[in-house]
Amino acid sequence: MRFTRVELVFVTFGALLGLLVALVFKAGWLAPSAAFPPFIFVLLGLGLSEIVAGLALGRSPGALVGMPARLLAFVLGVGVLALLMGGLG
Repeated sequence: MRFTRVELVFVTFGALLGLLVALVFKAGWLAPSAAFPPFIFVLLGLGLSEIVAGLALGRSPGALVGMPARLLAFVLGVGVLALLMGGLG
């Protein structure tokens, strides 16, 4: 399967979002909580970015990025987060 340019940007954004969330937690700006784990920020950030990009490009947000690219972006984001934080918990 080949990803489109928009999907490749989305996957890259997922990895960068994982890096950003890890840095924010390491800096102590957000306290880790068992009720709201850090990977939820990656998931929410990806969802919100897809909605904003869809509205900015004038397309339906659900049609902008395919499901394989969404899953890869989330897995990469959580993977980068786990590598930098030493785990997910």
